[in-house]
Amino acid sequence: MMSSLANAILFLALVTTSIMVAVMYRKLKKLDRYHAEYQQIFDKTGTALVAAQSAVTNFGTEGKETIVLLSQRIEEAQAVVERLEHLTREAHLQMQPRSGISNS
Repeated sequence: MMSSLANAILFLALVTTSIMVAVMYRKLKKLDRYHAEYQQIFDKTGTALVAAQSAVTNFGTEGKETIVLLSQRIEEAQAVVERLEHLTREAHLQMQPRSGISNS
């Protein structure tokens, strides 16, 4: 009788352990799926961050180029304005009546 009681207890322990192992196996499989999803998310995040870094770098480079071109255009415009002012002064001087010339 003692032997069958010990066998029953051991059998119950074996069944309980088997159930616990099966539950643990399912949880590990689920965790593995979550890990794969997180890995994909982290990979996509890394790719997005690299793209954002590249965009910021390009923005900075293009901004510098734009500033250089803009400053060149401003200098050209200032030269044109100075030339126009000079021509305008000359035109005003030529339009003023000259002393010593009589209008008949």
